[in-house]
Amino acid sequence: MAWLRRYWLKVLLLTLSSVLAAGVFMASVMAGDDHNRNRDAMLWIGAVLALMVVLVTASETALNEREKTKARNEASRTAAELRLLYNDVLAQLSQPLGKLSYAYARAYPTTATTAPAALVTAQATEYTTIRRSVLVGAATLTAPLDPGGLPTARSAFYRLTDPARHEFTLEDWAGRPSAPRAKMEGAAGSHFLHDILERRTPYHAGAATGYVSVIQQNSGEYRSVIAVPVVAGGAEFGVLAVDAPHPADLTVPHVRLLRCLADLLGATLALT
Repeated sequence: MAWLRRYWLKVLLLTLSSVLAAGVFMASVMAGDDHNRNRDAMLWIGAVLALMVVLVTASETALNEREKTKARNEASRTAAELRLLYNDVLAQLSQPLGKLSYAYARAYPTTATTAPAALVTAQATEYTTIRRSVLVGAATLTAPLDPGGLPTARSAFYRLTDPARHEFTLEDWAGRPSAPRAKMEGAAGSHFLHDILERRTPYHAGAATGYVSVIQQNSGEYRSVIAVPVVAGGAEFGVLAVDAPHPADLTVPHVRLLRCLADLLGATLALT
C-alpha cells in the first residue's frame, strides 16, 4: 500500500473527477427529458458539476506539473552533486598523473635518442585524440546546451609557442560554431594568458565572481569566461579557456572540472 500513501491525492482527484463527470452526464440526461419538471434545475446542477470537473482537472494538472518540476530539480541537484564527485575523483588522478608524466619525461628525454617513426606517429595521433576529447568535454560539460542539444560554450587550447615574447597560438577549439581568435597578442591577450600560466592560477569572469572578461570587455558574444593553466610538473604548455553567452553559465565547480581536464592535457603533452 506504499503507492497509495504516495499517490493518494492523485487517486482522490481522479476519483472525484470521474464522479463529477458521471454527475454531469446524468444531469444532462435528466435536463433533456421533456417530462421532467425540474429541467432548469438539472441544467444548473449540470453546469455547476461541469465547472467542478474543470477545477478538479486543473488541480490535477497543477499537481502533475509540480511533481515534474520537483523531479527536474531533484535530477539537477543529483547531477550537480555527481559532477562535483567526478571533479574530486578526477583531481586526485589528473594532478599526480601530470607529475608522473613530467618526471618520466625528465628521466627519459626524447632528445637523448631518436624515437622510432611509428612511435612518433602514434604519439601525435593519441595526443590529437586526447586534446579533442578534452576540448569537447570542456564545451559540453559546462554551460547549458541549447534546445537542439548543441553546446553554447566554446573551448580553446592556446599553446605557448614563444615563451620569450609571451606568444600564444590557438591549437584547437570546440563547441559554439564561431572560431576564437587565432593568436593572443597585447597586454589584454598574450600577457594576460602568460600571467595565468606563470602564476598557475585559474581566471574566472562571470556572475559568480563579478569580474568582466579582460580580453573582450564589451563582447556581446560571451559574458562568462574560465581560463586555466595547462601544466605538468615544472613544464608549462599553455592555457585552456572556455567562454559562454551568459554571466551565470560558468560556475565555480566548472573551474575545478576545467583544471582536471587541463591537468590531463598537460600530462599527455609531457609524454609527447
